[in-house]
Amino acid sequence: MDYKLVVCDCDNTLIDGRGYIPKDNIRAIRKIMEKGVKFVIATGRNDLLVLDYANEIGGDITLIGCNGATIRNINKGITYRNEPIPKDSLKKIFDCLDKNEFGFKAYTIDKSFVRGLDLGNKIRKLTGSYYENVKDFEVTPIKYGEEIINEGVLKVVAIDKKEELLKIQNALRGTRGINVVFSAEVCLDMISEKASKGSAMLKLAEELGISPSEIAAFGDSENDLSMLTGAGLSVCMENGTEEVKKHCKMITKTNNEAGVAIALDKIFGLNMY
Repeated sequence: MDYKLVVCDCDNTLIDGRGYIPKDNIRAIRKIMEKGVKFVIATGRNDLLVLDYANEIGGDITLIGCNGATIRNINKGITYRNEPIPKDSLKKIFDCLDKNEFGFKAYTIDKSFVRGLDLGNKIRKLTGSYYENVKDFEVTPIKYGEEIINEGVLKVVAIDKKEELLKIQNALRGTRGINVVFSAEVCLDMISEKASKGSAMLKLAEELGISPSEIAAFGDSENDLSMLTGAGLSVCMENGTEEVKKHCKMITKTNNEAGVAIALDKIFGLNMY
């Protein structure tokens, strides 16, 4: 199959455990882009927090942010999607988090609001040494979620032990207007039910005139499932969860071993190894 679009998760997939893109990943991505293949980063983060990665790779890269709530080519100033959480659903999220005294981060398209988490870490720590495009990203401490109901919140993420987050996921299960998924072992993401990495991937593919069968998707976690199951070829990292692996056609090496490059080499015959 000739794949025309590659959609790749960021954390624990594209980047290694130190927050860097392995050099082989960059080489492989540049090689497929030279062949005319489109490359997209799909992340649970606000897309501004992965722009430096895209710029390091170079070329024309569109970003799917906040688990599919946004689709933007920031460097070209093109927005394909901006899907905030409905206000009534957002209030239920904040009521639940307040009741259980959970700290959280909430993202809009250009801001982050933080309650009850270590502000010393802020947002930049998420980006390793890639600071250039997040230096002006505004981080505002708040006391209650209701303060930002009207801000156009795209995603709320609670951070805690998995067993505690499962309580929140179960409490919000069935709430109209939202999807609640794990993006990592200790991160529970809440987004609009209209948003997912999979729906964003398919919307962008349609814009580009690419069919689902012509897409190869890479991921490792629950929030990647919608795009992995919607792509013609699904690739899970060896460090991915066992549940995600069950749904994937290919398992590659870990993110610390440039697993993305190894899989791209096999898929596109790059002769790198």
